[in-house]
Amino acid sequence: MSLNVAPVQADLYRLVKTLVVTATGLDPSLVIQGQPNRAAMPPAAPGFVMMQATVTKRLRTNIDRWDLTAPANSIDTEQGTQIRVQLDLYGESAGDWGVILCTLLRSEYACTILAGADPANPTCVPLYSADPFNAPLDDSEAQYESRWTLEAILQYNPVTTVPAQFADTLTVTLINVDETYPP
Repeated sequence: MSLNVAPVQADLYRLVKTLVVTATGLDPSLVIQGQPNRAAMPPAAPGFVMMQATVTKRLRTNIDRWDLTAPANSIDTEQGTQIRVQLDLYGESAGDWGVILCTLLRSEYACTILAGADPANPTCVPLYSADPFNAPLDDSEAQYESRWTLEAILQYNPVTTVPAQFADTLTVTLINVDETYPP
């Protein structure tokens, strides 16, 4: 049995992208996962957003669970994890997008979007957001590009499924202790 983990970071990127597209009104193709190599940056107008996970941190010890109604062949081990996602916002509206995203990342609105398909069992939740800051960039043509950066701090609980052995039958026999193990 190969080991599996869910959710994977690609799931987090998909949900953060949904939040960014909703907040900025950008076409989804203009919200990209960094750090692309040998790829030109999208045009500065209307702008674009690059998102990159930068740091993960364990929040608690593992929680082990197994389903007694399923075939007894695996245990799910959950790790509470904090993940820091850097959002680089480019274009004329980058500063405004930074304010919008910083505000939303401390709201129920972001909780709903980042929960994913099952709000009762959210994929991730926002913990907080760092304040956006101006981080101008000189591009390859030595031109100033407007860039604002903020960090979204999220929590998700990846579950790793590992093989396990369980006893599902038991044979009981009686022995006379005094005869088998004399005093």
